[in-house]
Amino acid sequence: MKKNFKTLAVGLVVALSLSACASNTPNDNSSNQSSKQPSNQASNNAETDVAVNPLEKFPEPIEVAIGRGIDPTYKYEGEDTAENNLYTRWLKDSYNIVIKHEWEAATADYAQKISLAIGSNDLPDAMLVNETQLRQMVKADQLADLTEVYNKFGAGRLKQIYQSNAGLLEGVTFDGKLYALPETTLPSAPMTWIRKDWLDKLGLEAPKTLEGLEKIAKAFIDNKMGGDKTLGIVGTQQGGSLYSTFLSSGDHFMNFSPVFFSNNAYPGIWVKDKDGNAVYGSTTAETKESLVKLRDWYASGILDKEIGLRKSTQEVITSGQAGIFFGPWWTPYNLTDSMKNDPNANWRPYTAPVDESGKFNSNQTTGSSYIVVKKSYKHPEAVVKMLNIHVSEKEESYKTAVGKELTSQEIPLFLIMGHGDQLEYAVKSTQKVLTGEMKLEEVDKLNYGFAYELASHVKNVKTEPFDNYDIQYWDQQKDPDFFTHLYSHLNGGSTFVDADINYVKSLATAQTKTMQTKWTNLKKIEDETFLKIIMGSAPIEEFDAFVEKWNDQGGDQITKEVNELK
Repeated sequence: MKKNFKTLAVGLVVALSLSACASNTPNDNSSNQSSKQPSNQASNNAETDVAVNPLEKFPEPIEVAIGRGIDPTYKYEGEDTAENNLYTRWLKDSYNIVIKHEWEAATADYAQKISLAIGSNDLPDAMLVNETQLRQMVKADQLADLTEVYNKFGAGRLKQIYQSNAGLLEGVTFDGKLYALPETTLPSAPMTWIRKDWLDKLGLEAPKTLEGLEKIAKAFIDNKMGGDKTLGIVGTQQGGSLYSTFLSSGDHFMNFSPVFFSNNAYPGIWVKDKDGNAVYGSTTAETKESLVKLRDWYASGILDKEIGLRKSTQEVITSGQAGIFFGPWWTPYNLTDSMKNDPNANWRPYTAPVDESGKFNSNQTTGSSYIVVKKSYKHPEAVVKMLNIHVSEKEESYKTAVGKELTSQEIPLFLIMGHGDQLEYAVKSTQKVLTGEMKLEEVDKLNYGFAYELASHVKNVKTEPFDNYDIQYWDQQKDPDFFTHLYSHLNGGSTFVDADINYVKSLATAQTKTMQTKWTNLKKIEDETFLKIIMGSAPIEEFDAFVEKWNDQGGDQITKEVNELK
């Protein structure tokens, strides 16, 4: 079964960025980079030119009334709620930050509730919004300028994280004013995962282009590498997507994004046309050409005949029928059953296929959540301090009051936060400890706690030669829990961080106004048309009819709205 990567991403980011962040103890004043008095919206809790302790308890309780999205299926401990739980009580006792819910909305209704709040100009003190909502609020002059309060009250740890994610704060700065605190993202791009043991048996070279990949898939089928029912290239299952989209930019597991990317097609996201205007990638000539390629593959048997129909593509990988699919660096977390069934299953990633110029393309994974503070709120420093606390090492009282890992349902204004280079550092430091270039104690345990854990276990599972990540040079049994972590990082992660990737970022990363009522229908038309074209049940000319229908049923207006975002 495919793992929920939202959960995995949260776990990895928290582990990488929070697990031993002792550089910011409760008495750390080093993060005060500005002693200037904050703007009028800032707190009166600090005197001018007095150093600020970004993790100090407020002398008096400060209430933060938030708007909150709630998962109605989430089970809290005992009588706890989203507003009153282990974490919020600890915030109150340890920092005098009192969380109140001005309103709550089920996750499915949260976006609509925010839209109503924006439209009526009746905002909570703080809440999480998407990019479109952020821009609407900036335009309506509803938000506090956080520039000075962030400079003064932001912890060193928080600033290090943002500085290591290039361009992140610039993306929420308008006319020189900082209007939001954005989440960070785990980097991702879809690579081609292939059974290298099958390649070696057939004496085949690793693929570079679509044509090379096609030849490999055909060879696997012709030589029955997975038995009589050997499949070529597998991917999208029931309910899955054909490619990542601007609303699911990190969805790179088990779909066909690389086929499109290698043809400079970017369906599902918003890109610039030759004149610099926004165009929806699914309506371009390059996407049409990519559908022709997939259609040809399907007709010739290169592509799984049950694309979009299988209940679980994972099952045919686990059973050994398939030897090619697309996925991100963390894919080995989903290959454990395959390797249990066949310890010789040598799954290796390749930065392929490339385009005609030799570039390896990918859409860019973007964050989707931003903390905003309403303009009239008197204590924006309390919101900044909440994020300081989230990313810093917890004080001793946390172990007593909470003592366990919590989720976004307990932690108010929860953002995924991590250093921009966390994956690269984890990979490189683990490699160096393995080869003896670095001592374990030299790994930055304070800022990259999970990297230290990886390096601590690597010699248990990786055998010589240390620079060869083929499966026969791993001990899968000695340290099984860390084998998966290390195989993912050194096998998938090393290939990913060493790759030269041409990223294309979507011009829009959230729904515009018209999308809120039209997008579900438009996406349904798109998915059904494209799948029919690939499977041969609709002619390729149906693509042109789709584009016309897409524009007529709201696409033209949505494109205008995206152009206004630029």
